[in-house]
Amino acid sequence: MKLPKSLEKTLQDYSVGNIIFTTVADVHEDYVFANTYIVIAEDRLVIAAYPQNKVEYRLGGYDSEWQDEKAAHQDAAVRMYELAHVERLKVEREIGGGILFAEIDGKEILLCRFTNTRMDAFMRCTNIFDKIKKGEEITEDDLKGRKRECCPKCGSLYPDPERKVCPRCMDKRSIFIRLAGYLKSYKAALVGMFACYIATAMLNIAWPYLSGTVLYDKVLAKDAAFMELFHFPAGNYVLLLGMVVLTMIVTKIIIQVVGIIQGVFTARIAPDIMARMKNQVFDSMGRLSISFYNRRQTGGLMTRVADDAEEVTGFFIDGLPYFFINIGTIIATVVIMFSMNPLLAVISICLLPLLFIISFYMMPRLWHTYGKRHRANRSLNGQMNENFTGARVVKAFGQEKQELKRFAMRNNRVKDAELLVAKYDNRFYALFTGVENVADFLVWGTGAALILNSTGLELGILITFTGYVAQLKGPLDFMSRFIRWYTNAMNSAQRMFEIIDAQPEVKEKENPVILPEMKGEIELKNVTFGYEPHKPVLKNINFHIGAGEMLGIVGRSGAGKTTLVNLISRLYDAEEGEVLVDGVNVKELSFAQLRKSIAMVSQETYIFMGTVAENIAYARPDATRKEIIEAAVKASAHDFICKMPEGYDTVLGASGRSLSGGERQRISIARAILANPRILILDEATSAVDTETELAIQESLERLVKDRTTISIAHRLSTLRNADKLIVIDRGEVTESGTHRELIELKGTFHKLMELQTKALALKGIE
Repeated sequence: MKLPKSLEKTLQDYSVGNIIFTTVADVHEDYVFANTYIVIAEDRLVIAAYPQNKVEYRLGGYDSEWQDEKAAHQDAAVRMYELAHVERLKVEREIGGGILFAEIDGKEILLCRFTNTRMDAFMRCTNIFDKIKKGEEITEDDLKGRKRECCPKCGSLYPDPERKVCPRCMDKRSIFIRLAGYLKSYKAALVGMFACYIATAMLNIAWPYLSGTVLYDKVLAKDAAFMELFHFPAGNYVLLLGMVVLTMIVTKIIIQVVGIIQGVFTARIAPDIMARMKNQVFDSMGRLSISFYNRRQTGGLMTRVADDAEEVTGFFIDGLPYFFINIGTIIATVVIMFSMNPLLAVISICLLPLLFIISFYMMPRLWHTYGKRHRANRSLNGQMNENFTGARVVKAFGQEKQELKRFAMRNNRVKDAELLVAKYDNRFYALFTGVENVADFLVWGTGAALILNSTGLELGILITFTGYVAQLKGPLDFMSRFIRWYTNAMNSAQRMFEIIDAQPEVKEKENPVILPEMKGEIELKNVTFGYEPHKPVLKNINFHIGAGEMLGIVGRSGAGKTTLVNLISRLYDAEEGEVLVDGVNVKELSFAQLRKSIAMVSQETYIFMGTVAENIAYARPDATRKEIIEAAVKASAHDFICKMPEGYDTVLGASGRSLSGGERQRISIARAILANPRILILDEATSAVDTETELAIQESLERLVKDRTTISIAHRLSTLRNADKLIVIDRGEVTESGTHRELIELKGTFHKLMELQTKALALKGIE
């Protein structure tokens, strides 16, 4: 970072050593915007606070480039501390930012305040200082860190820092081009469709000529030359009229037949394309990390897969194909109109350029209204999903009226969004209809004046011309709908592509390591992890489990126990340190081998919609019925399954609500037994069941853990007596480790928890 000249001079005057790291805070202690520079040199810590200056601070945060040039030459209030006397730097979070403190000679001193836009820099500052004090090497990543980049056009933060796509500034045309790329596999069908478009356009152009000029100026006017042209007997105009009417009927029939053929081609292509898009969206969701689902509502994701795909499908089937027909019809009609009467042609189309200019101007606002409607629908679907899933809780607490109020509030937002869309739809419709009617009146008025003034314009030609003007109404009405359709479809397609293009936070290596045999040895080295930046849930975790051993994890609720096992199964990646399985970092292993080798039985069991057998065989769909029954027997689930109406073929409802907690848990254990993993994770597997059921499940688990590396998280500490090793986690750190006996003798946290639990169980009459 470039320092102000006045500060550079001060550092030189005081012979400050080589500068290692600098950053700047953006508020003073009294919460006014002003710069305070923090300089970590090899011998000193320097804090330079500059006076307040008028600086524009924008979302995303801009460094000293945005400071007032005058401030760079002002004098600062400078404090210097010998680095040897500074014991620690730490950040304390506030609602809108943080405070940097220093422990100097045993005293805590406030150095500066800063907003949340500077949080990342100050967390790096404390990390670098810790490394300096420990004598560790400082890397390039430590100095630069991760910077949230902003859109260079509008200054907004990117919703997804990995993709660097700004929804506000993105090129909407590229979405259409990408959608069109799905048509490459259907070249033959597209040729047939375009042939139908051309045929339909030509027939539509011929119809006004037949119903106007031919009918009025040739047949009804009894044009002898026209009779001779087709070699009809002289004076037999009734026969000629019959032939013209028959030709008109055949023309209409051919138009309908060609339309049906074109519809068949469209029906074959569009649903297939949309099925591919839905598969891509669903597949992309399957590849994304658990953190993606934690930040989104299920109803909103379902909207993206189903509703957005339907919007795009409708555009492809009913919109895009007819766009070419109507464009061709407009162009051909205008050409014919100019060939018939240039003056009337100019009058009839003079307002079209203005029409499209206004439409182009209105499109961005229309895009915004469709996005607003989607967000309102997504919120409504999210609440409906919550209510349907949590119906028991709603009923149990009698909150039906409260949920109805919440639903009504979101439903009103959907109503308002729909009204806003309808408002803009009506504007488009009124605009296009007005232009059509004005053009129609102008042509009739001008044509009538030309006929009355004997300029040579015939009535049949005027009727034909007005027929072509009337024929423009259909394409123009379609174009007004198409603009709205296109905007809505591209809006939906953008949301689908955002999912398709999203990159998982936990990625498999390009050429992953595949172990010849997974033994199950696990080791964590200096592991630190947090779900949010700069908020570590686990800090510097270290432990080792030999293959086939059992590790028990103990700690208060929220201490980070479940987070720890999620790192081992690589549902998340550690921010710092390494998670090793058989001596190999889990980031190097293939997903297929790692997930196949690890099975988890947690307190949150999930039962899928399907039969009992299908639920047990979820991890191994190819398992035989014999293997499924053997797994159920080992899990003590066979007896209650046999009592079901159709045994293993009994269909269970969503989430297994027809089963008790213990029954769901035993099916989950049977699922893990059938998977036959090398590493087994038991995350409070018996926490939601009664004592009798717990004893039955515990027997099942004892059979399950044999010859497997096991990590067991349990609140009932007595169930961990047989563990080879125990660790106690408190506030994200391992505070105690050892065998059950060693931890009891240590008289620490584990001993206190054991005493409290023994007393609590004694009150219930349980040993």
